[in-house]
Amino acid sequence: MMNARENYLALLRHEPLDYIPNVFAEVCICGGGAETFENGPAGGGEDGFGCRWHATKSANGQPVPEPNFIVLEDVTAWKDVVKFPDLDQFDWKGLAKQQLAGVDRGERVVEYHSWNSQFLRLTHLMGFENGLCALYEEPEACYDLMSAITDHKIRIIERIHEYFKPDVFVNYDDVATERNLFISRKTYQELIKPQHKRMNDAAKAYGIIPVQHCCGYCQDLMEDFIEEGAVAWQAAQPSNDIEWIIQNLGDRISVIGGYDTQGLPGLPTATEEQVKAEVDRCMETYGKYGRSYGFMGFLLADADDQEAAAKMGVMMQAAARMGRLAINR
Repeated sequence: MMNARENYLALLRHEPLDYIPNVFAEVCICGGGAETFENGPAGGGEDGFGCRWHATKSANGQPVPEPNFIVLEDVTAWKDVVKFPDLDQFDWKGLAKQQLAGVDRGERVVEYHSWNSQFLRLTHLMGFENGLCALYEEPEACYDLMSAITDHKIRIIERIHEYFKPDVFVNYDDVATERNLFISRKTYQELIKPQHKRMNDAAKAYGIIPVQHCCGYCQDLMEDFIEEGAVAWQAAQPSNDIEWIIQNLGDRISVIGGYDTQGLPGLPTATEEQVKAEVDRCMETYGKYGRSYGFMGFLLADADDQEAAAKMGVMMQAAARMGRLAINR
């Protein structure tokens, strides 16, 4: 019987699993919202790029860019306008000590999650509509800016290698809506894919496993994620044909997610029965293959919603129970 670490690494290697892993319960997740230079301080404020953020209850306290606040008006002027944060002023040692406290690395996988990657940072700097227009009107300038953002991300990887020694690096770049990509696949392949690949190559050079985070309908990019070096994709939503991906691409990329956060099971008003039923659906539909699927789910609730927190506990318990049953069927 494999322990949680061994089982999760088997997921990333697309090997047979002892049970379906539950990422939120079994993996030590570092970075993320604690990267104040990427997301601003807790409660909202300015990040290291000069972008302003508001923390919203509806997003569990996670920040969103301030509407109509534009740092970069003209992407061709990015070299004169965009200021990158000084990463040496960030307390990497202190954060690592805090987030890794009590973690048994022989039992758990350590993941470092880095938000606001190339596409997202472009849109944060310019505003979403302006960023999309710039990708179409000034592709060369966008490519150069995103290359500089990639250099910034590689500098992050260098520091997390020194202080966190993570097993996994998760790159957050949401390039899709619930229905389709924000941009054409051709634009993605020409402007963004080379940046993701260069960043993933830097992680692999340190022995860190790359994973791609992308919400929404993005199954058309699975082959690109694979070619970029990602071994898994999260947080998969059921607007994608997850079962097809596992069946046809599961020997090269694993799927993490599946829970319907956009439907009734993702609402804070979901009943315990609805939560359990959605966990069962995920495990029975995606977990039955015994490989290349890991569970991840959450409710879109206020950060201080105690009823939703209790339902998350129900979700974790259901995932632990069904994670073993699905394999044994």
